[in-house]
Amino acid sequence: MRFAIFHAICALWVLWRFWLPMRAPKAVKTTGFLVTLLIAAFPAVTATFFGGLVSPELPAWVLATGNGCVFALTVLAGLTLLREVVIFISVLAGRSGVLTHQFVQKDRRVAIGMAAAAVGVSAFGLRQGLRVPDVKEMTLAIDNLPAGLEGMRIVQLSDLHASALLRAPHMLALVEKVNSLTPDLIVITGDLVDGEVDVRAEDVAPLSGLKARHGVIAVEGNHEHYVDYDGWMKKIPSLGIKLLRNEWTSVKHNNAELIVGGVTDPWGRRFGRELPDPVKAFAGAPQEAPRILLSHQPKHARKYDEAVRFDVQLSGHTHGGQLFALTELVAILNAAFVRGWYALKRAKLYVHSGSGVWNGFPVRVGVPSEIAVFTLAGNPSRPTKDNI
Repeated sequence: MRFAIFHAICALWVLWRFWLPMRAPKAVKTTGFLVTLLIAAFPAVTATFFGGLVSPELPAWVLATGNGCVFALTVLAGLTLLREVVIFISVLAGRSGVLTHQFVQKDRRVAIGMAAAAVGVSAFGLRQGLRVPDVKEMTLAIDNLPAGLEGMRIVQLSDLHASALLRAPHMLALVEKVNSLTPDLIVITGDLVDGEVDVRAEDVAPLSGLKARHGVIAVEGNHEHYVDYDGWMKKIPSLGIKLLRNEWTSVKHNNAELIVGGVTDPWGRRFGRELPDPVKAFAGAPQEAPRILLSHQPKHARKYDEAVRFDVQLSGHTHGGQLFALTELVAILNAAFVRGWYALKRAKLYVHSGSGVWNGFPVRVGVPSEIAVFTLAGNPSRPTKDNI
């Protein structure tokens, strides 16, 4: 509902302040009106008639084109608002401002330039959002790290969002890229998939090909709760992925031990499902071994850090904001955690920018997707500032 209201506001603004003042033939303006309304209606139509908002079942090119146009409409609304601000300031400036108003608001060349810019930004965003992620290499320093764990390589994936948009070929390319890194361990911090198990089985099948010396460990995300939760809780382990739900597992590497704990997602509250419990997640785990906590959402990291000892929390969920312009908004919604490293009171937190995109918002501008690779090392210096 909120998305529909937002798209309606954008469309009405573009109709009122972009199309109406333009000097153009009536046929052009009428066509512009109709196209604007059709684009704004696309998400509502797909959600109502093609399988729901989370995972509509349409060809990938239809979803990419339709949602790309929706993003372009949003950008055009923003540019139109910026133009209005410029006009307002120029009018306050006097006579020259009035002339600027006449030229900027009504000249077709300005309108064409704005529309072209919106389409260009959207096309670039789609290209960035739908490509296979780049590899991001980092050192993960942990106090008192056993010598046997020095140099251990851990790959973190997050927010894969296998869907009608990101289908089996995309997932296969991602898997091949990860495997080429020869990781010792792979972890996935939630939102693996969108849609019913029966519909998405072929698209998640490539994930069974992920290869690491100590296997693949994952936790659920909020998107697993939206559709066929029970089915996915059975399907994911069948892919050879160990799913942690408020529990821990031991990873033995070169005669040293690493404890990996995982919590459920807070979204379970809405469905009466088990809530995240970091204390339970590490109950009975060896106290002396280094600990990594997997939690899809980062916003409870400070609370988790106070509740139980761990060295590092790996999270996702935010997609890094996806657009650089959304960083502050995403920070407000996620306890100031958006992307990169953060220092907690005792531990540290890394928020992954995501390895995919949700089909309803498949664009990235200034915030690329990633395959995070951590090389464990001892004697750390704690991060004092996040690296957004």
